[in-house]
Amino acid sequence: MLFRKIKKKVGIEDLHFHDTRREALSRLAAKFDVMDLAKISGHQDLRILQNVYYAPKVDDLVSKMD
Repeated sequence: MLFRKIKKKVGIEDLHFHDTRREALSRLAAKFDVMDLAKISGHQDLRILQNVYYAPKVDDLVSKMD
């Protein structure tokens, strides 16, 4: 309910609560591996996290190899 009130107050029409969840998980995926992200988000199916949120850039993967 609070989310809807704030959304109305600031005049944002096309924003849904799940949009904020996706944004948060996408940002966290840059800092945590898939297993930790699953613990944070409560996902039991790791395939969803891997296919939707966890998309590391090639440069980031290469830098981890050093």
